Amino acid sequence: MLPFKTMIHLDRKAPRPLYLQLCNQLIVLISQGTLPRGTRLPGSRNLATQLGLNRRTIMSALEELEAQGWVEIREHRGCYVSSELPLRNPQALGPSLDPKQDGPTSFSWQSQFDFLEYYTPPPRSHRRIVIDAGYPDVRLAPHKELMRHLSSIARSRQQVHLLSYADQFTGDIKLRQELCRHLQQSRGLQIKEDQIMITRGSLMAFYLIFRCILQSGDYVAVGDVSFKVANNIIRLAGGQLMEIPIDEDGLDIDVLERQCQTKAPKAVFIMPHHHNPTTVSLSAERRMRLLMLARQYHFAIVEDDYDYDFHYTNSPILPMASADKTKSVIYVGSLSKTVAPGLRTGYIVAHPKLIDDLSRISRFIDCHGNHAQERAISMLYADGTIRRHLKKSLQAYRERCHHFYGHLMDLMGDMVSCRKPDGGLAAWVQFEDGIDIHSLRKLALSKGLQITKPVFSDRNGQCINAIRMGFASLTKAEMRRALIVLRDCALDIRPAVAKR
Repeated sequence: MLPFKTMIHLDRKAPRPLYLQLCNQLIVLISQGTLPRGTRLPGSRNLATQLGLNRRTIMSALEELEAQGWVEIREHRGCYVSSELPLRNPQALGPSLDPKQDGPTSFSWQSQFDFLEYYTPPPRSHRRIVIDAGYPDVRLAPHKELMRHLSSIARSRQQVHLLSYADQFTGDIKLRQELCRHLQQSRGLQIKEDQIMITRGSLMAFYLIFRCILQSGDYVAVGDVSFKVANNIIRLAGGQLMEIPIDEDGLDIDVLERQCQTKAPKAVFIMPHHHNPTTVSLSAERRMRLLMLARQYHFAIVEDDYDYDFHYTNSPILPMASADKTKSVIYVGSLSKTVAPGLRTGYIVAHPKLIDDLSRISRFIDCHGNHAQERAISMLYADGTIRRHLKKSLQAYRERCHHFYGHLMDLMGDMVSCRKPDGGLAAWVQFEDGIDIHSLRKLALSKGLQITKPVFSDRNGQCINAIRMGFASLTKAEMRRALIVLRDCALDIRPAVAKR
């Protein structure tokens, strides 16, 4: 409710009656747009209490407003600003604070973020099918178990302190302990609680890491086709990109070594399992060579292991962090892909001194985190829920991967090329030159199919005619419907391109 007590100022010594003063001030608020058409005004008793007036005075003002056409008094429903105002296009009497509407603000700044794209959320529709960039199916997440643990925390006198400010900037101690056990058993990481920090997803982890280790102008080696969001985070932190080719065995370490001989990077950003977007994995031989180069040239390796748990053809190679003897690897993981993105829970594994520095920065971004949710997630690890969820999800995603690739090749094999993923949640689908993917997305959206935005480009800045297409969040029926629409749209575009 608007604070009418502070918005309306009445002069009891003025010769004009109070009800007319109130009437005139309400007209000003309506004319300014502070009270838009259709706004329900407070009841006469409520307004009388706020303004310290007799209710009869309020009624007289409202009746005068109704007579002039400013308000409508609806029986048993209240008083509303008229939908047919005397002023057809009411304008604010003061300047707007929106720089997009009224020109420049009273202050100026030099934009440093021209390389960042504005994000426009897609229109929502429950009937629309979405091919995302590789998200988990949140319908499989352990919702009931999580809510049960959150409820128990809220009811517990011993744990209710988790809803208050915390004295830990590295995350809930119980979750860090459970993650240490989980990472030791599943990834061979021999770590302690002081080597792990909880973040709000992996993107916050990347920002903290690069903000901490980079100085302006430092180089970070990335794939020449790589995760654009991470690239932008590097640039936000003042770093420059050193683009290294990607082939079927991952990052080309020969090229990286030649670059090091001229100018060694400060860090290498790597996704050893299912590189985003191409889905290739870094071979074991290249992993060992990369660790040797890190030791020789003293650069950090930022290892993003976002979907280690989903490998379909054989056992995955252990993370590089598990073979790191020189403390060169900063390991980043997340529950966004393994459980649900909305949990916004990720983690960093690094040297304790680096964790300490990262927590100093984190205080000014995330303050005290979300310890109640983190404790609830620790309970999911402790009672085996996460283990059972990963087993169930792995089976579901393996089947969906098989069906997606089969349907894609059956329906569009003559229009696309795609390597069947050996793990992860998405496939890298390259379209023939005659099919413009931007036109394809636009046409598909008009037919009820929303496709993730293709934001990948080569080292020369040229858009790559490919889309990273997620299959994990779609059921078999949903993915077949989606691919049929996609095929039909691609066939519609083909002749249109030929005519040009």
